[in-house]
Amino acid sequence: MNGSALHKTAAGCAEELPGAEGVDKELVRELVTDSYRLVVARLPKAEQPVDPHTYGIGTRAAS
Repeated sequence: MNGSALHKTAAGCAEELPGAEGVDKELVRELVTDSYRLVVARLPKAEQPVDPHTYGIGTRAAS
């Protein structure tokens, strides 16, 4: 699954969670992105579809 599809899936998950009215969609997106980066980082370098150290950095909300 590529990063774009992953973010679409993350947004869908946020809407389908029980009690989703109180779920912050951006938080779900960040958690999924962080999880994806952790998984990709464990792959051999030649098999990494993205750079896990920079992927998704620009998508985070300012703290």
